[in-house]
Amino acid sequence: RSCYKLTSFAFASDGCFTSSQQDPFLADDWTLCVHSQGWIYFYNPSLKVVTDQDIRRPEVLEMTENSYSQYPLSELSDGMEVHLHVQSRISLRKPESGNGISSFNLTINHNHCTASYDFDEVQDNNSTLLGPKRLNRCRRLYWNYLWNHPAHVPTPSRAIEDASDALTWFYTDNLISGTRSTVPFSKSECEELSRMVRELALSCNEKSIAKTVFLAWFLREVCSYRDAENWGQLTQRESQADRKQKLTPNQPSHHPPPIILAIINFIVNVLFFGIPHTYRAHVKITSEYRGRLSSVQKTWQDYIERLVREYSHFLLIVNSLVCYLGKVLTSFGSRLCSSREFITRFDLQN
Repeated sequence: RSCYKLTSFAFASDGCFTSSQQDPFLADDWTLCVHSQGWIYFYNPSLKVVTDQDIRRPEVLEMTENSYSQYPLSELSDGMEVHLHVQSRISLRKPESGNGISSFNLTINHNHCTASYDFDEVQDNNSTLLGPKRLNRCRRLYWNYLWNHPAHVPTPSRAIEDASDALTWFYTDNLISGTRSTVPFSKSECEELSRMVRELALSCNEKSIAKTVFLAWFLREVCSYRDAENWGQLTQRESQADRKQKLTPNQPSHHPPPIILAIINFIVNVLFFGIPHTYRAHVKITSEYRGRLSSVQKTWQDYIERLVREYSHFLLIVNSLVCYLGKVLTSFGSRLCSSREFITRFDLQN
């Protein structure tokens, strides 16, 4: 899938390129893979090795070979591969300044959609024995890896099913909990994402690299949410108590002395007619976090619109009052001038 060779015209995808494709710097058996966003990584199907380092440079290729030579590649079964995180203690642009190398490897099992830095943890016999918490962590590592390296493997068969199941629950929780829902997507976002997942399930998207990227991103977010919610660890009562505690706002621990508080209340209530208290109450309610940042943002937008509307009404009232007072003062001034003129004429006649 996604591998395109000059000798094969039947496959239309151009996500991967081999050494036979006019790239003299790419070593044999290595494939250059292109992410949907444009960056590249390298894959060796015979060794089952993936790396982000630019192995077209001889010194980097040598460093990579030294790294995977210490890894038990022979123990990788079908559907497994290793992602080499090779780091040089010196800048790769200046290899002559030293030769210190450090590496740590992520083992990937595409059969079970798991990944771990512990090789034994993701072997076929052990993947089914993981507990809920550890399985979710391994799944998150896997989807994060696939989000960054989608071009050389097909989309896992369970991705559509898992995404649809997660969206169904997110939509249900939005209906049940409303604004207090803690799921990462709103009701409207769930509807849009569900439509996208249904379209990706069509046969025309079977070989789409962007499809793999999208599903990997979404399922990574699902795993992150489940990790934050202690998925598979708490009983129903404990889970409800934990959620209630998260939604309860923290009370300030520091209070000013009673004398200072009395002076502040006098200034606020007498000199400013209690307006700061009203403003503070509105800001406190608007800033309350109820499980989703989008809800806080919408509440703030509504509050800002309300302030603008009330300010516009205030300006309209002030303008009307100013015009009215202007007319009253003008009328009073004209009457005063008429009175003074009458008094002046009366004095002259006398």
